[in-house]
Amino acid sequence: MQSHKGLAHAAVIAMAMSLSACASMINPVEPTIVDLTEAVPAAPNWSEPAADTLPQTDWVESFGDEDLTRLVAKARADNPSLRRTLAQLDQAFARKRVSRAGLYPTLNGSSSATRSEGGVGFNTGSTRYGIGVGSSWEVDLFNRIRDQISSDSEGIEASAADVAALELSVTSRLASGWFDAIESGLLVDLSAEEIRTQERSLRLTQRRFESGLTGSSDVRLARSSIASAQAQEQSRLQLRDATLRSIQTLVRDYPDADITLPSDLPSLPAFVGAGTPADMLARRPDVIAAERRIAQAGLDVDVARKALYPSLSLDGSIGDQSLNSLGDVLDLKSLAMEIGGTLTAPIFQGGRLKAQVESQRAQLEAQIETYAETVLAAYEEVENALDAEKRLEAREAALRISLDEAIMAEERLELRYTEGLATILQLLDAQSRRINAEGQIISARAERLSNRVRLHVALGGSGYDRPSDLQENPPLEVLGFTLP
Repeated sequence: MQSHKGLAHAAVIAMAMSLSACASMINPVEPTIVDLTEAVPAAPNWSEPAADTLPQTDWVESFGDEDLTRLVAKARADNPSLRRTLAQLDQAFARKRVSRAGLYPTLNGSSSATRSEGGVGFNTGSTRYGIGVGSSWEVDLFNRIRDQISSDSEGIEASAADVAALELSVTSRLASGWFDAIESGLLVDLSAEEIRTQERSLRLTQRRFESGLTGSSDVRLARSSIASAQAQEQSRLQLRDATLRSIQTLVRDYPDADITLPSDLPSLPAFVGAGTPADMLARRPDVIAAERRIAQAGLDVDVARKALYPSLSLDGSIGDQSLNSLGDVLDLKSLAMEIGGTLTAPIFQGGRLKAQVESQRAQLEAQIETYAETVLAAYEEVENALDAEKRLEAREAALRISLDEAIMAEERLELRYTEGLATILQLLDAQSRRINAEGQIISARAERLSNRVRLHVALGGSGYDRPSDLQENPPLEVLGFTLP
Protein backbone atom coordinates (compact mmCIF):
# COMPACT_ATOMS: atom_id res chain seq x y z
CA MET A 1 0.00 0.00 0.00
CA GLN A 2 2.81 2.39 0.84
CA SER A 3 4.48 1.73 -2.51
CA HIS A 4 1.25 2.66 -4.34
CA LYS A 5 1.08 5.89 -2.40
CA GLY A 6 4.69 6.67 -3.31
CA LEU A 7 3.94 6.06 -6.97
CA ALA A 8 0.94 8.39 -6.78
CA HIS A 9 3.01 11.11 -5.18
CA ALA A 10 5.71 10.75 -7.82
CA ALA A 11 3.09 10.91 -10.56
CA VAL A 12 1.66 14.17 -9.22
CA ILE A 13 5.12 15.73 -9.05
CA ALA A 14 6.01 14.51 -12.54
CA MET A 15 2.76 15.94 -13.89
CA ALA A 16 3.51 19.33 -12.34
CA MET A 17 7.02 19.36 -13.76
CA SER A 18 5.64 18.47 -17.19
CA LEU A 19 3.09 21.28 -17.01
CA SER A 20 5.82 23.74 -16.06
CA ALA A 21 8.04 22.60 -18.93
CA CYS A 22 5.19 22.79 -21.43
CA ALA A 23 4.28 26.27 -20.25
CA SER A 24 7.87 27.36 -20.86
CA MET A 25 7.72 26.10 -24.45
CA ILE A 26 4.16 27.20 -25.29
CA ASN A 27 3.74 30.66 -23.80
CA PRO A 28 0.29 32.16 -24.55
CA VAL A 29 1.56 35.66 -23.69
CA GLU A 30 3.83 37.21 -26.31
CA PRO A 31 6.63 39.30 -24.74
CA THR A 32 6.24 43.07 -24.83
CA ILE A 33 8.79 44.55 -27.25
CA VAL A 34 9.49 48.28 -27.54
CA ASP A 35 11.17 49.86 -30.57
CA LEU A 36 13.11 52.95 -29.49
CA THR A 37 14.25 54.00 -32.97
CA GLU A 38 11.27 56.34 -33.32
CA ALA A 39 11.32 57.60 -29.73
CA VAL A 40 13.82 60.39 -30.49
CA PRO A 41 14.91 62.16 -33.68
CA ALA A 42 18.15 61.12 -35.37
CA ALA A 43 21.18 63.30 -34.69
CA PRO A 44 23.89 64.29 -37.19
CA ASN A 45 27.33 62.89 -36.48
CA TRP A 46 29.63 65.26 -34.64
CA SER A 47 32.66 63.46 -36.06
CA GLU A 48 33.80 60.06 -37.28
CA PRO A 49 36.81 59.37 -35.05
CA ALA A 50 39.18 56.50 -35.38
CA ALA A 51 39.28 53.97 -32.55
CA ASP A 52 42.38 55.59 -31.05
CA THR A 53 40.89 59.11 -31.10
CA LEU A 54 37.68 58.54 -29.20
CA PRO A 55 36.81 61.11 -26.50
CA GLN A 56 39.17 61.14 -23.54
CA THR A 57 38.13 58.49 -21.01
CA ASP A 58 40.52 59.41 -18.18
CA TRP A 59 39.30 62.97 -18.41
CA VAL A 60 40.03 63.87 -14.80
CA GLU A 61 43.66 62.82 -15.28
CA SER A 62 43.83 64.84 -18.50
CA PHE A 63 43.79 68.12 -16.53
CA GLY A 64 47.10 67.19 -14.90
CA ASP A 65 45.99 68.45 -11.45
CA GLU A 66 47.06 66.06 -8.70
CA ASP A 67 44.92 67.82 -6.08
CA LEU A 68 41.82 67.45 -8.26
CA THR A 69 42.57 63.78 -8.90
CA ARG A 70 42.95 63.15 -5.16
CA LEU A 71 39.69 64.95 -4.33
CA VAL A 72 37.78 63.03 -7.01
CA ALA A 73 39.05 59.71 -5.64
CA LYS A 74 37.94 60.70 -2.15
CA ALA A 75 34.51 61.82 -3.36
CA ARG A 76 33.94 58.55 -5.21
CA ALA A 77 34.69 56.65 -2.02
CA ASP A 78 33.02 58.85 0.62
CA ASN A 79 30.34 61.03 -0.98
CA PRO A 80 27.08 60.55 1.01
CA SER A 81 24.84 60.63 -2.07
CA LEU A 82 26.93 57.97 -3.77
CA ARG A 83 26.88 55.74 -0.74
CA ARG A 84 23.11 56.15 -0.46
CA THR A 85 22.68 55.14 -4.10
CA LEU A 86 24.89 52.09 -3.54
CA ALA A 87 22.57 51.10 -0.71
CA GLN A 88 19.64 51.40 -3.13
CA LEU A 89 21.51 49.09 -5.50
CA ASP A 90 21.79 46.56 -2.68
CA GLN A 91 18.01 46.84 -2.28
CA ALA A 92 17.58 46.01 -5.96
CA PHE A 93 19.70 42.89 -5.54
CA ALA A 94 17.61 41.88 -2.52
CA ARG A 95 14.36 42.34 -4.48
CA LYS A 96 15.64 39.97 -7.13
CA ARG A 97 16.54 37.38 -4.50
CA VAL A 98 13.00 37.66 -3.11
CA SER A 99 11.50 37.05 -6.55
CA ARG A 100 13.92 34.24 -7.31
CA ALA A 101 12.89 32.43 -4.15
CA GLY A 102 9.46 31.95 -5.76
CA LEU A 103 10.95 29.32 -8.07
CA TYR A 104 11.62 26.97 -5.17
CA PRO A 105 9.38 25.13 -2.70
CA THR A 106 8.82 26.51 0.77
CA LEU A 107 9.48 24.20 3.71
CA ASN A 108 8.09 24.85 7.20
CA GLY A 109 8.32 22.83 10.40
CA SER A 110 5.80 22.74 13.23
CA SER A 111 5.44 21.19 16.65
CA SER A 112 2.64 21.25 19.18
CA ALA A 113 1.70 20.07 22.65
CA THR A 114 -1.91 20.24 23.91
CA ARG A 115 -3.14 19.36 27.41
CA SER A 116 -6.85 18.54 27.89
CA GLU A 117 -8.61 18.19 31.25
CA GLY A 118 -12.21 17.17 31.88
CA GLY A 119 -14.66 14.30 32.16
CA VAL A 120 -15.81 12.23 35.17
CA GLY A 121 -13.45 11.33 37.96
CA PHE A 122 -9.79 11.99 38.33
CA ASN A 123 -6.85 11.47 35.97
CA THR A 124 -9.05 11.85 32.88
CA GLY A 125 -6.82 14.42 31.21
CA SER A 126 -4.65 13.75 28.20
CA THR A 127 -1.69 15.35 26.46
CA ARG A 128 -1.39 15.37 22.68
CA TYR A 129 1.96 15.88 20.98
CA GLY A 130 2.44 16.64 17.32
CA ILE A 131 5.25 17.33 14.90
CA GLY A 132 5.20 17.94 11.18
CA VAL A 133 6.83 19.40 8.11
CA GLY A 134 4.85 21.17 5.40
CA SER A 135 5.89 22.19 1.91
CA SER A 136 4.31 24.30 -0.84
CA TRP A 137 5.44 25.02 -4.37
CA GLU A 138 3.90 27.21 -7.05
CA VAL A 139 4.69 25.80 -10.47
CA ASP A 140 5.85 28.62 -12.74
CA LEU A 141 3.18 28.23 -15.39
CA PHE A 142 3.64 30.66 -18.29
CA ASN A 143 6.98 31.88 -16.79
CA ARG A 144 5.34 34.60 -14.69
CA ILE A 145 7.86 34.22 -11.86
CA ARG A 146 10.77 34.12 -14.28
CA ASP A 147 9.53 37.30 -15.94
CA GLN A 148 9.44 38.95 -12.52
CA ILE A 149 13.03 37.83 -11.93
CA SER A 150 14.03 39.25 -15.31
CA SER A 151 12.25 42.50 -14.42
CA ASP A 152 14.22 42.69 -11.19
CA SER A 153 17.43 42.03 -13.15
CA GLU A 154 16.66 45.00 -15.39
CA GLY A 155 16.01 47.03 -12.24
CA ILE A 156 19.47 46.07 -10.98
CA GLU A 157 20.99 47.17 -14.27
CA ALA A 158 19.16 50.49 -14.04
CA SER A 159 20.22 51.01 -10.42
CA ALA A 160 23.84 50.23 -11.29
CA ALA A 161 23.67 52.78 -14.11
CA ASP A 162 22.17 55.28 -11.63
CA VAL A 163 25.23 54.80 -9.45
CA ALA A 164 27.51 55.47 -12.42
CA ALA A 165 25.47 58.53 -13.42
CA LEU A 166 25.62 59.97 -9.91
CA GLU A 167 29.35 59.29 -9.71
CA LEU A 168 29.78 61.20 -12.97
CA SER A 169 27.63 64.04 -11.63
CA VAL A 170 29.56 64.24 -8.36
CA THR A 171 32.87 64.22 -10.25
CA SER A 172 31.60 66.96 -12.54
CA ARG A 173 30.43 69.15 -9.65
CA LEU A 174 33.72 68.63 -7.85
CA ALA A 175 35.88 69.43 -10.89
CA SER A 176 33.85 72.51 -11.78
CA GLY A 177 33.83 73.62 -8.15
CA TRP A 178 37.60 73.14 -7.96
CA PHE A 179 38.16 75.38 -11.00
CA ASP A 180 35.69 77.92 -9.59
CA ALA A 181 37.59 77.94 -6.30
CA ILE A 182 40.92 78.51 -8.08
CA GLU A 183 39.28 81.29 -10.11
CA SER A 184 37.97 82.90 -6.91
CA GLY A 185 41.41 82.66 -5.32
CA LEU A 186 43.02 84.34 -8.32
CA LEU A 187 40.39 87.08 -8.26
CA VAL A 188 41.10 87.63 -4.55
CA ASP A 189 44.77 88.08 -5.44
CA LEU A 190 43.74 90.45 -8.22
CA SER A 191 41.70 92.50 -5.71
CA ALA A 192 44.74 92.74 -3.45
CA GLU A 193 46.77 93.95 -6.44
CA GLU A 194 44.07 96.48 -7.29
CA ILE A 195 44.13 97.83 -3.73
CA ARG A 196 47.91 98.25 -3.93
CA THR A 197 47.56 100.06 -7.27
CA GLN A 198 44.89 102.37 -5.90
CA GLU A 199 46.99 103.12 -2.81
CA ARG A 200 49.88 104.07 -5.06
CA SER A 201 47.57 106.42 -6.97
CA LEU A 202 46.37 107.89 -3.66
CA ARG A 203 49.93 108.68 -2.58
CA LEU A 204 50.61 110.32 -5.93
CA THR A 205 47.38 112.35 -5.67
CA GLN A 206 48.19 113.43 -2.11
CA ARG A 207 51.60 114.73 -3.22
CA ARG A 208 49.98 116.68 -6.03
CA PHE A 209 47.39 118.05 -3.59
CA GLU A 210 50.08 119.11 -1.11
CA SER A 211 51.89 120.85 -3.98
CA GLY A 212 48.73 122.69 -4.94
CA LEU A 213 48.50 120.99 -8.34
CA THR A 214 45.10 119.38 -7.70
CA GLY A 215 42.08 119.75 -5.49
CA SER A 216 40.84 117.72 -2.52
CA SER A 217 38.18 116.08 -4.73
CA ASP A 218 40.90 114.05 -6.47
CA VAL A 219 42.08 112.75 -3.11
CA ARG A 220 38.55 111.74 -2.18
CA LEU A 221 38.06 109.98 -5.51
CA ALA A 222 41.27 108.01 -4.94
CA ARG A 223 40.14 107.04 -1.43
CA SER A 224 36.71 106.00 -2.77
CA SER A 225 38.36 103.73 -5.32
CA ILE A 226 40.38 102.02 -2.58
CA ALA A 227 37.27 101.42 -0.48
CA SER A 228 35.43 99.95 -3.50
CA ALA A 229 38.34 97.62 -4.19
CA GLN A 230 38.39 96.51 -0.54
CA ALA A 231 34.64 95.80 -0.63
CA GLN A 232 35.05 93.72 -3.79
CA GLU A 233 37.89 91.80 -2.17
CA GLN A 234 35.64 90.76 0.72
CA SER A 235 32.93 89.61 -1.70
CA ARG A 236 35.46 87.50 -3.57
CA LEU A 237 36.81 86.04 -0.32
CA GLN A 238 33.29 85.07 0.69
CA LEU A 239 32.66 83.40 -2.69
CA ARG A 240 35.99 81.55 -2.55
CA ASP A 241 35.35 80.16 0.93
CA ALA A 242 31.77 79.15 0.07
CA THR A 243 33.06 77.26 -2.98
CA LEU A 244 35.70 75.50 -0.88
CA ARG A 245 33.04 74.47 1.63
CA SER A 246 30.90 72.96 -1.12
CA ILE A 247 33.92 70.93 -2.25
CA GLN A 248 34.51 69.68 1.28
CA THR A 249 30.85 68.64 1.55
CA LEU A 250 31.19 66.57 -1.62
CA VAL A 251 34.18 64.68 -0.19
CA ARG A 252 32.57 64.22 3.25
CA ASP A 253 34.91 66.59 5.08
CA TYR A 254 34.00 69.25 7.62
CA PRO A 255 33.28 72.48 5.65
CA ASP A 256 35.81 74.86 7.20
CA ALA A 257 37.20 76.16 3.86
CA ASP A 258 40.67 74.97 4.90
CA ILE A 259 41.97 73.88 1.51
CA THR A 260 45.18 75.11 -0.07
CA LEU A 261 44.58 76.25 -3.64
CA PRO A 262 47.19 76.12 -6.42
CA SER A 263 48.69 79.35 -7.67
CA ASP A 264 47.11 79.10 -11.12
CA LEU A 265 44.51 77.28 -13.17
CA PRO A 266 45.67 74.17 -15.06
CA SER A 267 46.20 74.36 -18.78
CA LEU A 268 43.27 73.37 -20.96
CA PRO A 269 43.89 69.85 -22.32
CA ALA A 270 43.78 69.21 -26.05
CA PHE A 271 40.42 67.92 -27.26
CA VAL A 272 40.52 65.05 -29.76
CA GLY A 273 36.86 64.96 -30.80
CA ALA A 274 33.34 64.25 -29.63
CA GLY A 275 32.77 60.99 -31.46
CA THR A 276 29.30 60.10 -32.73
CA PRO A 277 25.84 60.24 -31.13
CA ALA A 278 25.86 56.43 -31.04
CA ASP A 279 29.08 56.54 -29.00
CA MET A 280 27.48 58.99 -26.59
CA LEU A 281 24.28 56.97 -26.15
CA ALA A 282 26.32 53.84 -25.45
CA ARG A 283 28.46 55.63 -22.85
CA ARG A 284 26.03 57.80 -20.89
CA PRO A 285 24.82 55.97 -17.78
CA ASP A 286 21.59 57.99 -17.51
CA VAL A 287 20.59 56.89 -21.03
CA ILE A 288 21.47 53.30 -20.19
CA ALA A 289 19.39 53.50 -17.01
CA ALA A 290 16.42 54.83 -19.00
CA GLU A 291 16.77 51.95 -21.50
CA ARG A 292 16.87 49.35 -18.72
CA ARG A 293 13.78 50.82 -17.08
CA ILE A 294 11.90 50.52 -20.37
CA ALA A 295 12.85 46.84 -20.50
CA GLN A 296 11.79 46.45 -16.87
CA ALA A 297 8.46 48.15 -17.53
CA GLY A 298 7.85 45.84 -20.51
CA LEU A 299 8.47 42.77 -18.35
CA ASP A 300 6.16 44.18 -15.67
CA VAL A 301 3.42 44.39 -18.31
CA ASP A 302 3.99 40.70 -19.10
CA VAL A 303 3.87 39.77 -15.41
CA ALA A 304 0.58 41.63 -14.99
CA ARG A 305 -0.92 39.96 -18.08
CA LYS A 306 0.13 36.49 -16.92
CA ALA A 307 -1.63 37.06 -13.60
CA LEU A 308 -4.86 36.63 -15.62
CA TYR A 309 -3.96 32.98 -16.35
CA PRO A 310 -4.31 29.91 -14.12
CA SER A 311 -1.74 29.01 -11.47
CA LEU A 312 -0.80 25.60 -10.11
CA SER A 313 0.36 24.99 -6.55
CA LEU A 314 1.55 21.73 -5.01
CA ASP A 315 1.23 21.22 -1.25
CA GLY A 316 2.56 18.43 0.88
CA SER A 317 3.01 17.61 4.55
CA ILE A 318 4.44 14.87 6.72
CA GLY A 319 3.95 14.48 10.45
CA ASP A 320 2.73 12.45 13.40
CA GLN A 321 0.68 12.89 16.55
CA SER A 322 0.64 10.91 19.76
CA LEU A 323 -1.45 10.79 22.94
CA ASN A 324 1.25 9.01 24.90
CA SER A 325 4.61 10.73 24.95
CA LEU A 326 6.85 13.00 22.92
CA GLY A 327 9.07 10.03 22.15
CA ASP A 328 6.23 8.29 20.28
CA VAL A 329 5.94 11.28 17.96
CA LEU A 330 9.48 10.69 16.75
CA ASP A 331 8.69 7.09 15.75
CA LEU A 332 9.11 7.08 11.96
CA LYS A 333 6.79 4.09 11.56
CA SER A 334 3.71 6.13 12.46
CA LEU A 335 4.38 9.12 10.20
CA ALA A 336 1.53 10.29 7.98
CA MET A 337 2.03 11.94 4.59
CA GLU A 338 -0.23 14.14 2.47
CA ILE A 339 0.29 15.65 -0.98
CA GLY A 340 -2.04 17.53 -3.27
CA GLY A 341 -2.23 20.00 -6.10
CA THR A 342 -4.40 23.09 -6.57
CA LEU A 343 -5.15 24.68 -9.92
CA THR A 344 -6.70 28.12 -9.57
CA ALA A 345 -7.81 30.67 -12.14
CA PRO A 346 -9.19 34.17 -11.62
CA ILE A 347 -12.90 34.44 -12.46
CA PHE A 348 -13.99 37.76 -10.98
CA GLN A 349 -11.65 40.28 -9.37
CA GLY A 350 -13.68 43.43 -9.88
CA GLY A 351 -11.39 44.46 -12.75
CA ARG A 352 -8.36 44.60 -10.47
CA LEU A 353 -6.08 42.41 -12.62
CA LYS A 354 -6.96 44.16 -15.87
CA ALA A 355 -6.44 47.52 -14.19
CA GLN A 356 -2.98 46.36 -13.12
CA VAL A 357 -2.17 45.53 -16.76
CA GLU A 358 -3.35 48.98 -17.85
CA SER A 359 -1.32 50.57 -15.07
CA GLN A 360 1.84 48.77 -16.14
CA ARG A 361 1.26 49.71 -19.78
CA ALA A 362 0.90 53.36 -18.76
CA GLN A 363 4.13 53.03 -16.78
CA LEU A 364 5.82 51.66 -19.90
CA GLU A 365 4.62 54.63 -21.94
CA ALA A 366 5.92 56.98 -19.27
CA GLN A 367 9.32 55.28 -19.32
CA ILE A 368 9.51 55.64 -23.10
CA GLU A 369 8.89 59.38 -22.78
CA THR A 370 11.46 59.58 -19.99
CA TYR A 371 13.95 57.92 -22.29
CA ALA A 372 13.17 60.39 -25.09
CA GLU A 373 13.55 63.30 -22.67
CA THR A 374 16.89 61.94 -21.42
CA VAL A 375 18.30 61.44 -24.91
CA LEU A 376 17.18 64.88 -26.11
CA ALA A 377 18.72 66.49 -23.03
CA ALA A 378 21.94 64.60 -23.75
CA TYR A 379 21.98 65.87 -27.35
CA GLU A 380 21.39 69.40 -26.09
CA GLU A 381 24.21 69.18 -23.56
CA VAL A 382 26.68 67.95 -26.18
CA GLU A 383 25.69 70.60 -28.73
CA ASN A 384 25.88 73.40 -26.14
CA ALA A 385 29.29 72.25 -24.90
CA LEU A 386 30.69 71.88 -28.43
CA ASP A 387 29.41 75.34 -29.37
CA ALA A 388 30.86 76.81 -26.17
CA GLU A 389 34.28 75.31 -27.00
CA LYS A 390 34.54 77.62 -30.03
CA ARG A 391 32.84 80.64 -28.48
CA LEU A 392 34.91 80.61 -25.31
CA GLU A 393 38.17 80.25 -27.23
CA ALA A 394 37.33 83.28 -29.35
CA ARG A 395 36.23 85.20 -26.24
CA GLU A 396 39.50 84.55 -24.45
CA ALA A 397 41.50 85.65 -27.50
CA ALA A 398 39.55 88.95 -27.66
CA LEU A 399 39.99 89.51 -23.93
CA ARG A 400 43.75 89.12 -24.23
CA ILE A 401 43.82 91.87 -26.85
CA SER A 402 41.68 94.01 -24.54
CA LEU A 403 44.10 93.42 -21.66
CA ASP A 404 47.18 94.32 -23.71
CA GLU A 405 45.58 97.59 -24.80
CA ALA A 406 44.38 98.36 -21.27
CA ILE A 407 47.89 97.86 -19.84
CA MET A 408 49.44 100.23 -22.37
CA ALA A 409 46.68 102.81 -21.81
CA GLU A 410 47.15 102.66 -18.02
CA GLU A 411 50.92 103.14 -18.30
CA ARG A 412 50.46 106.10 -20.60
CA LEU A 413 47.79 107.78 -18.46
CA GLU A 414 49.78 107.30 -15.24
CA LEU A 415 52.71 109.11 -16.88
CA ARG A 416 50.45 111.89 -18.18
CA TYR A 417 48.80 112.27 -14.74
CA THR A 418 52.24 112.63 -13.15
CA GLU A 419 52.99 115.35 -15.72
CA GLY A 420 49.65 117.05 -15.00
CA LEU A 421 48.28 116.33 -18.46
CA ALA A 422 45.50 113.92 -17.38
CA THR A 423 42.83 113.94 -14.68
CA ILE A 424 42.46 111.52 -11.78
CA LEU A 425 39.23 110.23 -13.33
CA GLN A 426 41.07 109.24 -16.50
CA LEU A 427 43.74 107.44 -14.50
CA LEU A 428 41.25 105.61 -12.28
CA ASP A 429 39.22 104.59 -15.33
CA ALA A 430 42.33 103.19 -17.04
CA GLN A 431 43.29 101.25 -13.91
CA SER A 432 39.76 99.87 -13.59
CA ARG A 433 39.74 98.77 -17.24
CA ARG A 434 43.03 96.92 -16.83
CA ILE A 435 41.92 95.19 -13.62
CA ASN A 436 38.58 94.22 -15.15
CA ALA A 437 40.31 92.82 -18.24
CA GLU A 438 42.59 90.67 -16.08
CA GLY A 439 39.61 89.41 -14.09
CA GLN A 440 37.70 88.58 -17.25
CA ILE A 441 40.61 86.55 -18.61
CA ILE A 442 40.80 84.58 -15.34
CA SER A 443 37.06 83.90 -15.53
CA ALA A 444 37.29 82.98 -19.22
CA ARG A 445 40.04 80.43 -18.55
CA ALA A 446 38.04 78.92 -15.68
CA GLU A 447 34.90 78.83 -17.83
CA ARG A 448 36.73 76.98 -20.61
CA LEU A 449 37.91 74.38 -18.08
CA SER A 450 34.40 74.01 -16.64
CA ASN A 451 32.93 73.72 -20.14
CA ARG A 452 35.42 70.97 -20.92
CA VAL A 453 34.15 69.16 -17.82
CA ARG A 454 30.57 69.61 -19.06
CA LEU A 455 31.55 68.27 -22.48
CA HIS A 456 33.16 65.15 -21.03
CA VAL A 457 30.09 64.56 -18.86
CA ALA A 458 27.73 65.16 -21.80
CA LEU A 459 29.65 62.56 -23.81
CA GLY A 460 29.33 60.02 -21.00
CA GLY A 461 32.54 60.59 -19.06
CA SER A 462 34.62 57.47 -18.88
CA GLY A 463 31.74 55.37 -20.20
CA TYR A 464 29.62 52.84 -18.36
CA ASP A 465 31.01 49.34 -17.99
CA ARG A 466 28.43 46.80 -16.88
CA PRO A 467 29.68 45.30 -13.57
CA SER A 468 30.57 41.65 -13.89
CA ASP A 469 28.67 40.72 -10.73
CA LEU A 470 25.40 41.69 -12.43
CA GLN A 471 25.75 39.00 -15.08
CA GLU A 472 25.25 35.86 -13.04
CA ASN A 473 22.82 34.72 -10.35
CA PRO A 474 24.46 33.52 -7.15
CA PRO A 475 23.58 29.91 -6.25
CA LEU A 476 20.91 29.30 -3.64
CA GLU A 477 21.92 27.23 -0.63
CA VAL A 478 19.19 25.13 1.03
CA LEU A 479 20.02 22.63 3.81
CA GLY A 480 23.54 22.18 2.45
CA PHE A 481 22.37 21.63 -1.14
CA THR A 482 23.09 24.07 -3.95
CA LEU A 483 20.08 24.86 -6.14
CA PRO A 484 20.48 26.34 -9.63
